[in-house]
Amino acid sequence: MHKSTITVVFLLFASALFAQTKVFKEVGEDISTQIKAISQDNALVGYLAFTRLERANEDSFNYRLTIMDENLNDIGSVNFRQGLLDLQSVSFEHDVLCLGYIQSPIYGARSVRNRRDLRRAQDAAASSHVLLQFINLNGKILNTYDREVILSTATYNPRSPFSGMRLMGYLRYGMQIRNIPDGGFIVFYGDSSKQSLLTFDIRGGLTHEQILPMTADNYYLHASATEIYLLTRESSRAPLGGFKLYVYNSGNLEAENNFDLRDADGNWLKVLSFDNDPATGDPYIAGCIVNSRRLMHPTADDIIYRQYMGLFTLDLGNAHKEMHVNSSYWSTGRMRGVSEDGHFNDREFDVRYATAFRDYKGNTYFAGTGMVEKGYSLNGKFKLTDGVFIRQDPSGVLTVDNAIPCEESKYFGIIDLTSELDHRNYYAVADPDTKTSYVIVDDDQNIYIYNVSTKRVMRTIPHKDGNIKINVFPAKEGHMLVAEYNRKEKSTRFSIEAL
Repeated sequence: MHKSTITVVFLLFASALFAQTKVFKEVGEDISTQIKAISQDNALVGYLAFTRLERANEDSFNYRLTIMDENLNDIGSVNFRQGLLDLQSVSFEHDVLCLGYIQSPIYGARSVRNRRDLRRAQDAAASSHVLLQFINLNGKILNTYDREVILSTATYNPRSPFSGMRLMGYLRYGMQIRNIPDGGFIVFYGDSSKQSLLTFDIRGGLTHEQILPMTADNYYLHASATEIYLLTRESSRAPLGGFKLYVYNSGNLEAENNFDLRDADGNWLKVLSFDNDPATGDPYIAGCIVNSRRLMHPTADDIIYRQYMGLFTLDLGNAHKEMHVNSSYWSTGRMRGVSEDGHFNDREFDVRYATAFRDYKGNTYFAGTGMVEKGYSLNGKFKLTDGVFIRQDPSGVLTVDNAIPCEESKYFGIIDLTSELDHRNYYAVADPDTKTSYVIVDDDQNIYIYNVSTKRVMRTIPHKDGNIKINVFPAKEGHMLVAEYNRKEKSTRFSIEAL
């Protein structure tokens, strides 16, 4: 599972007096704070509080950046003045932060009362910018970079052609920033006219730029010391597939390779995870091998009748090691304990796969929600049950590693879309000191902290406790971030806790 960027909006914050805890409290309408995770090598290394203070003049605001370490300790701050900004992404390399913003008078939502308001808002969207800042840990802004973009616009909450209408501006393809180990930073963004890749040195100097020739529905950026990977997806090619990987040289952005994610027989590969192996640090992709005859959206019928042909792990290698794929096909009928349709016979369930992650021993785990059947044929009924962990060993053998009790759904029919019924999320966290893998299983009512090595649920945390709403996210290695929102006091307490 990817380390998640956590964004929460509040109006002002007050720090607690000890490490690993902070409290953010709402106290006014004009001051707001965004909290974002700081990533390095695809792992969380700290947090950034981006606070918009009072308006400086008609065209600009005063801002404050508060840099925190992985334990929420303040380690530096920066004050500056700029137009209306929205912080998109943050990355870190060699004691330098790279921050990416959208600067636009239309960013957010603007009321539209008549056609003149609409034209003004659309003109503002066409004169927006991406802005990059490069800041060291002493709080000095080393460099800035900006480029004009055209924001896409969308309206919502219309009660009539204009009354009550609000217009929102957004970047068509959101900004992604990754550090290049010992190299600098790579930035991706796209508007309605083009998609761009840019590399910067450690002090924020632009070194290379690539206008991308491809168009896609989604883009996923990943970086290593030697290669830049851009995973794209065109859902129109295949609802469950359509993935293509582009590989660039991290030193000069020259294209090195590109290929569809398909197996040797032309079947699409569905990506569940694009991350770094915790043992080697090398990038990998893991997911499902799609049955080319069943490319529709997943209903219960699709899942039980060979929606997937198996599971795969693609090691992308490094400068000294070739790519290698580990494929496990149950469609051959020769996978012990698994039917040709992917049904796990001993446990009598199918799996709705959600994510994948690696452990320190070369195994890949595929996490998802178990689905059991009551009755047969078109009159069958189904329900979603346990959290399931399927292990793929280095030789390709699949095993049900464990299934943990979670919240069960009501029974549903064979043509119901399972995506509308399954709201469960899975977040993987690794502890390099103990070589232990954990999974945060986020269900509707409860959060389960699962130890993959011991196969035990370590803690069960309710989402609600009186006036307090609780959410849990991955944090630094071997830890989790607990966010407790107190509705009565209108404040949120963040704490870093060991798993």
